[in-house]
Amino acid sequence: MVVLHKKGKCYMNENGRSNSFDSVWQRFMAKALEETDLKERFTEHDLRAKVASDNELEQAQKLLGHSSSIITDRVYRRKAELITPSRRGESKE
Repeated sequence: MVVLHKKGKCYMNENGRSNSFDSVWQRFMAKALEETDLKERFTEHDLRAKVASDNELEQAQKLLGHSSSIITDRVYRRKAELITPSRRGESKE
């Protein structure tokens, strides 16, 4: 899908980058680092990974617009899944 701005030109350049978005993002990050407790920069891709990691897999899949949860799980989920180890000799009763 190609998105055109009001003058009919594409937002993306030949390299697949969007200079207008990149400029807005850089200004936002500079302001966030200056005015908040944020210690280091992050990318817009980190935001997608956070959405995937902080939600249940099915919910993250819907939020990120993936048709399959396989991509959501393999590419975007960064937090390790916490499990409770079983102990030998303990009964479940």
